[in-house]
Parts: sequence; C-alpha cells; structure tokens
Amino acid sequence: MRREKLVILGGTGSGIIVADAARASTRAFDVIGFLNDGVPRGSDFSGIPVLGNFAAWQDCPAEARFISAFPKAKEAFARFARLVSLGIPDDRWATVIHPAAHVASDARLGLGSFVGAAAVVEPGVVGGKHVCIRGGSYVSHDVRLGDYTFIGPNATILGRSTIGEGAHVAANAVCREETAIGKYAVLGIGAVSLAEVPDFTVVAGNPARVISRLRHP
Repeated sequence: MRREKLVILGGTGSGIIVADAARASTRAFDVIGFLNDGVPRGSDFSGIPVLGNFAAWQDCPAEARFISAFPKAKEAFARFARLVSLGIPDDRWATVIHPAAHVASDARLGLGSFVGAAAVVEPGVVGGKHVCIRGGSYVSHDVRLGDYTFIGPNATILGRSTIGEGAHVAANAVCREETAIGKYAVLGIGAVSLAEVPDFTVVAGNPARVISRLRHP
C-alpha cells in the first residue's frame, strides 16, 4: 500500500494524538512533520520534526496532505481565521480516523476532520470541515456538526442535536437530544446542556448556564 505523506499543523498535545492515530490508521499515513508557529524549525515533538511555521506548508512536498490539531476552547474563531488565511487548497486536507473508532457507514465528515480512538459516530451524522472528535466521545444519530467543531474526550452528543460552527464541547460534557449549541460557544468540562446555548457564550454546570461571553468580530 502506498503511504500517504501527512503534515500536522500543531504540536504537543493534540498534535501528538493525531500523529498516533495517523500512524495506526489503515490508510498507512507517513507523518513527515509538524508545522508550528511557536516552535523553531528543527525542533521535534515525540521525534517528529518541526518543518517550519504554518506558512511553510507551501514548502512541503507537493503530494503531502495536512490536518490541523490546535483546538483551544476560547480561541476557535482565531483558529478558523488562521486556517483560512493560509490558503491551503481543499484537496490537500486529510481526514484521520483512528482504527479503534467506530464511524457509521453513512456518517459524513468534511475535509480535515479527525476521529480519535474509541469514539463512536452513529448513523446519519453530518459534519463540516475540520471537525475534531476526540477519543471516547459519543456522537449519536442524525447530529449536525458545523465546521471547526470540537467534541472533547468522553463527551456525549445525543440524537438530532446541532453543534454550531467552531463550538467547543469539553471533556465529559453532555448535550441533550435535539439541543443546539451556538457558533463558537463553549460547553465546559462535565457540563450538561438541556437547552439551547447562545453563540459566543461559555456555559458550565448541570444544568449548564451562561457564565461568560466571548469577544468576537
């Protein structure tokens, strides 16, 4: 099988998790390096070299594909803006699914998405671009995931819910069925959302309540 060259935008933490999944993937990715805006070229993460900053994607081999791995709960809009500014063509983004994940045959995830080990994505799920579904999480049937959404470890999204663009559902959080999480909203660690969460808000607790609002353009 021909191995596909993969470059990860990110580094320690989420980047290493994605690298591990890519290496284990049946698509046989060859992780050739990281791009990172904060670490100098020539450094490494877990033995994988840093090839340059994000803008250095143009210096990577023409056949290389990319995936982003730098989710931050309150900086999702900045991440979106940064990725768009790079101008990486759609056909250069890769989707990485850990072989220990279960993704239903009719589930659809957009370019640049990631699914971690032991995650479950049920039938009818539709995801946008750059969706990140971390290990152990459960995305039930007919859920809609917007571009740049992050579903944290062991989080649960119940059926027919809608997770807006750039929303961050933190570890162990729960979203009740048929509930909407707004654009770039944050559902905090262990929070339980029983009602709609407004755009650009941070909610926490059980039941989840707004505790702060995020600045946005």
